[in-house]
Amino acid sequence: MLRPPVSRLLRPLPAILLAATLTACNRTPPAAAPAPVAPTAAAASAPGAKAAAAAPGSKEGARPTGSGPGSSGRRSAEAERERERQRQTAAEMVPVETALVRRGPISAFLTFNTTLETEAMVDLYPQTTGQVEAILVEEGKVVKEGDPLLKIEDRELRVDMEESRANFEQLERNFARSQDLFTRKLVNAQDFETQKNALELARLRYERARLRHAYTTVRAPFGGVVASREAQVGARVSANSRLFSLVKLDETVAKVFVPGRYLPVVAENQPAVVTSEFLPDRTFRGWVKRISPVIDPKSGTFKVTVGVSGERPGDLPPGLFVNVRIITDTRPEAVLIAKRAVIYEGGERYVFALVNDRVVKRKLAAGYEDPEQVEALSGFEVGTPVVVLGQSGLKDGSLARSVNQPVLTAPDAPALPATTAAGSGGNGGTATRP
Repeated sequence: MLRPPVSRLLRPLPAILLAATLTACNRTPPAAAPAPVAPTAAAASAPGAKAAAAAPGSKEGARPTGSGPGSSGRRSAEAERERERQRQTAAEMVPVETALVRRGPISAFLTFNTTLETEAMVDLYPQTTGQVEAILVEEGKVVKEGDPLLKIEDRELRVDMEESRANFEQLERNFARSQDLFTRKLVNAQDFETQKNALELARLRYERARLRHAYTTVRAPFGGVVASREAQVGARVSANSRLFSLVKLDETVAKVFVPGRYLPVVAENQPAVVTSEFLPDRTFRGWVKRISPVIDPKSGTFKVTVGVSGERPGDLPPGLFVNVRIITDTRPEAVLIAKRAVIYEGGERYVFALVNDRVVKRKLAAGYEDPEQVEALSGFEVGTPVVVLGQSGLKDGSLARSVNQPVLTAPDAPALPATTAAGSGGNGGTATRP
C-alpha cells in the first residue's frame, strides 16, 4: 500500500491549530460556583426548610407557582378590573325611589261634591214694636239658648206691666178675704164667683203685659252663631223687621244626590269622610243621617243627607264646598301599593317592582283604591319594593338602584278610608263602582 509523503500530511496543520486557538480565546469562562451559605436557625426551623435545602432540580425545592411577584401583580389587575366593572354597572343603574308593598285596610265608597248646610238656620224678627235701644251681639258671636241679642225701648210696656201687676195683687188680697167670709157663710156664692172671675182676668192681664215687656229683649231660640245682623241702634222695628240670622253649627249636614242604582247600597248610619280644599290638612267624620226613598225621574237620583261633626262650632261653616265620601264596604287585610307607583299604558295600569337590582314590569289587577293607595288583587307580595319615583326612563329589565331605604311598618287604620266609587253631588255627577 502506498503512503502519502509525510510533507503532504504535515502541511495543513498550522491552519487547523490557528482555528482551534481562536475558538478557545473567544469562549467565556464558566462562572465560579457560589460558596454555600449556612442556613440560620429560623430558616432551619421554618416549615419546608428541608425541602428548600434539597438538591437542585428536585421537586421539593422548586418555588410554588403564583407565589412570585408576577402573581401578585396579576391579582391586583384582576381586582382593578372587577372594581371597574362594578363602577360601570353602578353607572348604568337608574336611581329610583321605592316604597314597599304593605298590608292594611281599604274601603269602597261613593264620592260627591257639594256644599254644607245647617239643619237649623232661622231669621229672627221682633215680637213687639219699638225703637232699638241696644244691640248686644255682633256677627260671628257664638251664643247659647236664651242669651239676649237685642234690647227694644220698654218704658211704656214696663208701666203697663206694673199697673197690671198692682191690680192683680189688689184683687188677690180681696179674694182672700172673700174666701174667708165665704167659708163662714157670710158671703153668698154668686158674689164669691164674681170676685173669683175678676181675679182670674186680672191675672191674665198681668201675664199678657209681662209677656209684652219680655218681648222687648230679643233672645236666642237655640245655641248657635250669629250669621248676620240687620238691626241698627235707634231704628224703629216692627214684626216685619229682620234683626238677625242665627245658625246652629253643631248640626251641619251635606245633601248629596246619589244615582238610583246605588239605592240598595246606601244605608242609614254608614260612615262618611268629609274633606275640603279650603281646609287641606283636616278630615271630618260624617254619617248617613237620612235617605230619601224616592228617585227623581228627571235626574235618576235620590237625596241622601249626611251629618257632619267638627271638633268645635265653626269648624264647618255652612256654604263651605266639601268632598263627601260615603263608605259602602271595607277590606281590612288588603295588599296595598302606593298610588304613585302606578303607570298607565294603553288603558292598562302597570307597576315596576325592583328585584335583584333590576325592575320587573308587572300588570296591576286593581281592586279598591283611594287618593293615596290602591289594592293589588294579585301579582304582588307584601314587602316587595316598587318604584314610586323615576319610572319615566325605565324599561322591563332595566338596572336600577333605590336611593332610599323603605321600611315595612305595621299597618295603621287609614285616616281616609279607601274607595273605588266616584261621583259628584248636587251638580248631576255620576258614581262608579268596581
